[in-house]
Amino acid sequence: MAKALEDYLKLPYPLVITPDDEGGYGVEVPDLPGCVTYADKWEDIPDRVREAMTSWIGSALKHSDPIPEPSIVELRS
Repeated sequence: MAKALEDYLKLPYPLVITPDDEGGYGVEVPDLPGCVTYADKWEDIPDRVREAMTSWIGSALKHSDPIPEPSIVELRS
């Protein structure tokens, strides 16, 4: 059975968050190529990421494109 948009949004996709020299944060979802966004404040990141992922996954579903599952991330200390 195919997953719906909300099912994908609940998955633990890793993020790459890069502080901008002039303020704000660039955010990438590496498992979803081209899924990037920008947040002015740290607390805005979840909303911006959800918007970007909704657009990316929604488009993939509409066009029957494959949607990668989240990769496994190794945390290092």
